[in-house]
Amino acid sequence: MFLGGNQMEESKDLAIGLDLGGTKILAALISRQGEILGEFECKTSAGEKRDAAANILFAINSLLADTAADRNRIIGIGVASAGIIDSEQKIIHYAKNIGLKNFPIGTLLEDNLQLPVRLSNDANAAAVGEWIWGAGRGKQNVIYITVSTGVGSGIISNGQLITGIHDSAGEFGHITISHDGILCECGNRGCLEKYASGTAINERANQLLKNGETSSLLSIIEKGLVVTNKEIDAAAKQGDLFSIRLLKEAGEYLGMGVISLIHLFNTEAVVLGGGVMNMAAFILPSIKETVAKYGIPKMVNGVEIKESALGNKAGVIGAAGLFYLNNDAQVTMN
Repeated sequence: MFLGGNQMEESKDLAIGLDLGGTKILAALISRQGEILGEFECKTSAGEKRDAAANILFAINSLLADTAADRNRIIGIGVASAGIIDSEQKIIHYAKNIGLKNFPIGTLLEDNLQLPVRLSNDANAAAVGEWIWGAGRGKQNVIYITVSTGVGSGIISNGQLITGIHDSAGEFGHITISHDGILCECGNRGCLEKYASGTAINERANQLLKNGETSSLLSIIEKGLVVTNKEIDAAAKQGDLFSIRLLKEAGEYLGMGVISLIHLFNTEAVVLGGGVMNMAAFILPSIKETVAKYGIPKMVNGVEIKESALGNKAGVIGAAGLFYLNNDAQVTMN
């Protein structure tokens, strides 16, 4: 399915961004100005290496055909993937949401498309996108946080993307906020994402409603159905006190985590994205209030805490942006 794009303008360099998600593969042609010149998406086919490889190549080849892009102007393919990766070897070792293990994404793309490849964790890629062209542009210290089914982050410190020795820096969702708290899939207890992710919000809401909490959402449970986060958000906006409390609590947990990041990295801005931020009307103010209340004033005062400017395209734009970092030509940031 071709999703269209702006009419392609002359540019010295173009790059392809590839965002590998649990349900879809998104490929996009990105200019040096951060513009999406065209995009194409298809299903991931999680769990089958052969199908995933075929769909990845199909997405990129379809993008190139539909945009009629001159390959001589394309400097490379940036890939954003969740999970455990090796950016140097360009291998996705394990990505639960995609269902892939030891997947040689670099070899696949370089052999078939004859273009250089750079691989990044999806949160890191989104951080690059927001830093260069989004809510963090013009700053040298930016932290991007994604709050979706899980919680993760990408960290820009003094103009450098922090990746760590195993490309695992920024596992924000697995900082411990309660040493004897809820058991996490990682084996630890009390991980932040067990309290503030979209999954956690949904599980907590349904459990509390089943236990008899008063809410306008109770009728859904009584019908034997599961309350969705979209319904929680709608109920909160209609004044449902239970839903408002639930979202504010999630914001408080996130705020405590954000304080730790600010204290550690002395950042200028914290940018929040991911599906949960569709409920930002109650969550974002709660985050800000918590940071202001409990953070060290000299460190948290003046730090911008705001929503993503690139939305769900931050990952694919930032993946392409990997080729605009440390490049001879200057990145256009306006």
